[in-house]
Amino acid sequence: MVHAPATPQHASRAARPAGAWLRAAVALGCSAWLAGAAAHTPDLTAPALDAAAPLTPAGVLAPNAVSRTAPASAAAARAAVAPVPAQRVQLRGDAATPALTAYWFLPREGTTPRALPVVVALHGCGGLLAQRSPRDGTAAAGTDPADAAALLQQRYREYAHWLTERGYAVLMPDSFSARGKPHGICAEPIDNRAIDDRTRRADALAALRWVAQQPAVDASRIVLLGWSNGAQAVLATVDASRSWPAGTPPVERAVAFYPGCKRAVQQHSFRLRAPLLLMIGGADDWTPATRCAMLQSAVQARQPGARFRLEIYPGAYHGFDGTSELHRRTDVPAAATRKGQGVTVGGDAVARVAALAQLDSWLASPDP
Repeated sequence: MVHAPATPQHASRAARPAGAWLRAAVALGCSAWLAGAAAHTPDLTAPALDAAAPLTPAGVLAPNAVSRTAPASAAAARAAVAPVPAQRVQLRGDAATPALTAYWFLPREGTTPRALPVVVALHGCGGLLAQRSPRDGTAAAGTDPADAAALLQQRYREYAHWLTERGYAVLMPDSFSARGKPHGICAEPIDNRAIDDRTRRADALAALRWVAQQPAVDASRIVLLGWSNGAQAVLATVDASRSWPAGTPPVERAVAFYPGCKRAVQQHSFRLRAPLLLMIGGADDWTPATRCAMLQSAVQARQPGARFRLEIYPGAYHGFDGTSELHRRTDVPAAATRKGQGVTVGGDAVARVAALAQLDSWLASPDP
């Protein structure tokens, strides 16, 4: 299903009572979003990914699975399912690629009796590490200093927990720290970035080779997922017009959150080598949804049988699956093209719920 982009709306709306918000979020996630008529709610705090929820494809939409204030019983449940710790590992480099640090998460012992499916997750242009966590290993506030995941941004820690609760092993490679840019390249001119799509594709391929060598991993069930700049790397990696290195396991399916689709659209030979789910906000003024719609049309014209699912969430902006308040960024290259107005970034509670439900369903489907 493809939803038409909506016109950006910046007006703040009055906060709703918690009970009304929950009923609205669940109702919209189940019906209005699927009908393409959902409303944007920039003033609401988005539900956390690590909130307790059933591990069914519709789990994130189940009653009482999402709430603004968790009752004591829910808090106890979260304590019983604390996030699994991460292990820092090294991905082997080559003449053109340095050895990369990556963070490896495994589901709790006993929860997955069979070989593990894997998600290789690629961070955005802001990097993988939390700003408050320097490279000397200092942990972020409120996290376990013995857990390597404490070094990561909240978004990535929460997604790792969400995925491991669903039985996936997760590998998050850090493409920036080994190249001297631990906290990102967002402000760098796009055409002058030393870390480009080719660089990040090479990192993704190295990550795929690493996970295929791990015991108890099902190398036939590897998902490649990315956000923003990392989602562009997903597109580059699953581009069937590029050669696939020997010894690299295939990607079974791919997920891209709000990538910049311009380069892929301009590449007239772009084709998919794996099913793709692309999710983006209809009001995204950093990486416009219209370009991704153009990419879908171009791919389906070249590959009539291609499985390219595009979900556009009306009224949602870049980073809609996060929990930050909507805010303007004027420090990124896209802002310069908007005459100093900047671009809008921030979470959207309703789009977040809908996107997680879509992601859950996509991962669980035997034939995406």
